[in-house]
Amino acid sequence: MQIRQQANRFWRLIALLTWSSFLILAVSVHFHVSWLTHFDQALQQISINVRQPGRTAFFKWLALLGTPTTNGIICLMIAGGLWLHHYHSAAGWVLTAQVGINILTTSFKMLLQRARPIHKLAVQGGYSFPSGHTTSTATMVLILLLIIVPLCPSKFWRYLLGVISIGWLVLMGFDRIYLFVHYPSDVLAGVCLALGWWSILQLAVGQIIPNQQE
Repeated sequence: MQIRQQANRFWRLIALLTWSSFLILAVSVHFHVSWLTHFDQALQQISINVRQPGRTAFFKWLALLGTPTTNGIICLMIAGGLWLHHYHSAAGWVLTAQVGINILTTSFKMLLQRARPIHKLAVQGGYSFPSGHTTSTATMVLILLLIIVPLCPSKFWRYLLGVISIGWLVLMGFDRIYLFVHYPSDVLAGVCLALGWWSILQLAVGQIIPNQQE
């Protein structure tokens, strides 16, 4: 009981921090606040400084692996594997998390209708805020870290999967900035939205790590 209460306090704090941050970013985007422009331009300049034809080709290819559709397919496979191993509630959690974040992302894109940066290095339609690649990838990473990793019997594989998952999220976030298809604030907002959505699910449903098969 005490562990559950501590976990709830932790996720309430995460919810407060992430949703507050997301709303600050959203309001700043809506009113074109100057500090956000300076923030975006500073990080965009870093990506410009490291541009090379080979890197551009690599990040264009990488972007195909981080689309909401691709992440949705991966999560569907994860849910199927969990279901076949009788982790039914965890399978439902995976699908709810990924479908829900895609709905939230689309809703905020339509609400704010932020135009994408000019001089894009890759063809990308739709609105910019928040980054759909980032929200869906961050949600998938949370699924891996908080559902799949605890099921790994080996400490080595737990650490390896954890490091790869976090590295993949960082790489995908930089991909969006490097290709100029998103502002850095879009990527940051995507991470905040994914964590905020996950915290709501955590507080609403409770225990998600499947301690035993159902």
